[in-house]
Amino acid sequence: MSGRPRLIVDCDPGHDDALALVLADVRADLVGITTVGGNAPLIDVTRNALIVSQVYGIDAPVHVGSARPLVAEPRNALEIHGTHGLAGPVLPALERTVASDAAVEWIIETTRADEGIWLVPIGPMTNIAQVLRLAPDVADRIAGVSFMGGSGGVGNHGPVSEFNALVDPEALHVVLTSPIAEVRMAGLDLTHQFVVDDALERDLRAIGDVGGTFAADMIASYLEAMVGRSGRRQGGLHDPCAVLAVTDPDVITSTRRHVGVELRGELTRGMTVVDQRAGDRATNVAHGHTLDHAAARRIMLDAVAARADVTGGGS
Repeated sequence: MSGRPRLIVDCDPGHDDALALVLADVRADLVGITTVGGNAPLIDVTRNALIVSQVYGIDAPVHVGSARPLVAEPRNALEIHGTHGLAGPVLPALERTVASDAAVEWIIETTRADEGIWLVPIGPMTNIAQVLRLAPDVADRIAGVSFMGGSGGVGNHGPVSEFNALVDPEALHVVLTSPIAEVRMAGLDLTHQFVVDDALERDLRAIGDVGGTFAADMIASYLEAMVGRSGRRQGGLHDPCAVLAVTDPDVITSTRRHVGVELRGELTRGMTVVDQRAGDRATNVAHGHTLDHAAARRIMLDAVAARADVTGGGS
């Protein structure tokens, strides 16, 4: 484990969350998994995190987090990820159980006891905001936050709003205005460069075994959802980019910029405003904007292949 980053992945599985968990387990020391309501309700995303852990032999404990945003009403993305958030594969009978229903408290205890862990939120930022509100000292204990959310351009659940940022912009605001020294952003302008298409599905299916088939079935379902949304069998593999920003930073080009989030606009709530002007304004985020797609794709396929023959899942 020497030299490998240590991660807590905060997630709402979700197809791309599932692949991000596999990537995190292979490329880093995955200390734990925490769940948050987002792509699907909390009960479903928690089950999905346990199923993904079971299928791919991920031993990190799963802790249950926040069911709803800090202020707003909950919202989901079931039209993309299916009724229970993990459409496509045949889900095995669940054999694993959660470690606790106190994700926020567990993150605080863990990061206070062990300095230098990365927090990698790839769903709404609710849990992380609560950590920082309850335990401001955590900002100085962690290595940083690498999040999937926002956009330097167009949105996906609004003209300018990305889903995670739109679900809980107040929580994202807490993180963006915190004193955390290193915050890395993987927004839609970066993640759409990690192309999901029929070729990726074929390559995952060619891996075979339980894990390759499970991943290919997820991607097939995701592509069908993309056809329903845009008419194209293509999309972005969003959440793994936030993991890559820590485990394989050379595949992402970032620039230090000031990023804020809109909380009140009737048409722009959840918009992340990435200030790309030259000037003296203080920067708070390493804004990822360019991805080496070929390298990222190879790393992702290798990670799935490394876990594909785990027999804990079945079908």
